[in-house]
Amino acid sequence: MRKKLFAQVAFLLIVILISSCTSQKKLLYLQGDPSIIANDSTSFVMKLYPGDFFTVDLYTVNPEAFPGLSLMNDKPSVTDNRSAYEKGFVIDQNGNSSLPYIGMVHLAGLSLTEAHDTLHNRFKKLIDEPVLVIKKLSFKVSIVGEVFKPGLYYVPNEQITLIEALAMAGDLNNFGDRTNIKILRRTATGTQEMIVDLTSKTAMTGANKFIYPDDIIYVSPTRKKAFSTISTATIVFTSILTVTILLANLYVNANK
Repeated sequence: MRKKLFAQVAFLLIVILISSCTSQKKLLYLQGDPSIIANDSTSFVMKLYPGDFFTVDLYTVNPEAFPGLSLMNDKPSVTDNRSAYEKGFVIDQNGNSSLPYIGMVHLAGLSLTEAHDTLHNRFKKLIDEPVLVIKKLSFKVSIVGEVFKPGLYYVPNEQITLIEALAMAGDLNNFGDRTNIKILRRTATGTQEMIVDLTSKTAMTGANKFIYPDDIIYVSPTRKKAFSTISTATIVFTSILTVTILLANLYVNANK
């Protein structure tokens, strides 16, 4: 009877151990045919929206005649520690922004290339051969869930992939479900939710290939995490139960 009892307890512990393991296939990123990524032609298009901050660098043959926009090409390079709010122009809720010399301009919904062309056409009425550089400052992304360093991250450049964004957060932790990454994205028609499977190369294609400003990346937990919160208690309970049964069995045998 004791041998049967030990066999049952051993079987229970093995089941617990197997249940807590994750197959290697669920841990590897970007599996599949490499041509899936090679044949993808999705491009990244940065657009401006109400509430965005941006800078405009104006380069002219006579920069002294047009101060006030940004650092001119004849000034030495300096470190600018001001916030985006302090050093940039803002697009109001109507989609407009007021700039020196040219006044109010509607920019919401335009890509950076379209915004550049719009401003260039306005400035060339005042300035001979103006050269403009436009940069969006308010590029932030929220990364939450099962990553090592969840938080709000500001992106210094104007293009970032999902893999790069997760790398900023220290990658997924041991409980992150690599097959269920959620991206919440603000669009003109509302918030869009996309589900990404990092174990497949399709994660680097289509709309989920790039991360856009104000995206929220949520890494779902695996069932392994829920199990891990009770596994210790389960093992302790199983041990107590085993000892209790053994003691009861010894007591019964001793009184036969």
